[in-house]
Amino acid sequence: MRVRPQQAKKARAVATTRGRSCAFVLLLACSAAAISYGQAVTAEEATGLMRAGKFHEAETLWRELAQTHPKNPSILAGLGVSLAQQGELQLAAEEYRKSLALDPHQPDIMLDLGLAEFRQGHFAAAVPLLKALLLAKPGDDRITVLVGMSYFGLHQYADAIPYLTTSTKANPSSLELHNVLAESCLWSKHYDCALSEFKNILEVNPDSVQAHMLLALALDGVNKTPDAIVELEAADRIAPNEPNLHFELGYLYYRTRDYDRAVTEFQLEIKHDPGDAQAYAYLGDIALHRNDYSAAESLLNRATRLQPGIRLAYFDLGVIYFDEKRYPGAIAAFQRAEQLDPSQPDAHYRLARTYMTLGQKQKADQEFAKTKALHSKNDESLIEKISGSASVSQ
Repeated sequence: MRVRPQQAKKARAVATTRGRSCAFVLLLACSAAAISYGQAVTAEEATGLMRAGKFHEAETLWRELAQTHPKNPSILAGLGVSLAQQGELQLAAEEYRKSLALDPHQPDIMLDLGLAEFRQGHFAAAVPLLKALLLAKPGDDRITVLVGMSYFGLHQYADAIPYLTTSTKANPSSLELHNVLAESCLWSKHYDCALSEFKNILEVNPDSVQAHMLLALALDGVNKTPDAIVELEAADRIAPNEPNLHFELGYLYYRTRDYDRAVTEFQLEIKHDPGDAQAYAYLGDIALHRNDYSAAESLLNRATRLQPGIRLAYFDLGVIYFDEKRYPGAIAAFQRAEQLDPSQPDAHYRLARTYMTLGQKQKADQEFAKTKALHSKNDESLIEKISGSASVSQ
């Protein structure tokens, strides 16, 4: 995998800008019938401290009350809120759960628990809480955003789309929401939605490098590779040092057999990232196409040292070793290519030819039989190449 947006970080950054604890202003709900007059005064004092931003002092008072009234849900909720406001989200969540176990009918505390789990990146725990709240409050914009962002943080992009679509309609000027919706559409391969959203983003912010790059993925996903190249070239003009940009552009040039431009881009990527194994592998493959076996072998071996899971590098090394009659090396390389993707017929075929050359007919027949049962794969799309949705072995 080359690139994956930081979904969890992005989800929290967008959603947590949309408000603070819902129970923050409701802590006077401690029942006078449930606690003594003096303790009610203490609860009111704790609430006043929280309103003044003195959360640590408030926590001390709530803990004193909780020791004498461990079964009072409002006191436990107050303690949870004071902890959450100090960033002690795990401890806050524990107190919220205790409170809800005593009184499940506290939607504000349930939302605070959902927020605490969300802010910790515990999206799987947040989703059922938030969806239950949304059933009780259909159309609530804040909860809708949180559900969509939670699914986004879980990489469940298709599930995120309906919630984020609703949120963007309610907040049409929010570029952050439009961007997350666009990425959800992209990574779930709902390309029409992705194309529309990224184009809208670029109308507002034409210098958004990420929007140009992600739009390129969507365009290539619908077989509009020339248009995808145009978007990456636009990104290059804006930010030529953007990570992965030159690899992506090089890969599309490579796929369209524009090897001269591909070489330039892969070399630029290596200049920015000397450890980019895939760039070395594709440079080696291009050198092999040009019959420069010495350069190809050096580049391909460099790729395998940096990343031992690149199938293309082993396959090409097998071709070089076979052509140079270095048959043991060819067998080892083709076998490694087979291991990385047994469904590709080309390594089986090449291995069969190698065995035939060595007079090992039984082994050759076995590999030829495997070849007949398989079909060649098309080149990966750019989104498959960088997202990990397909194997990095290509």
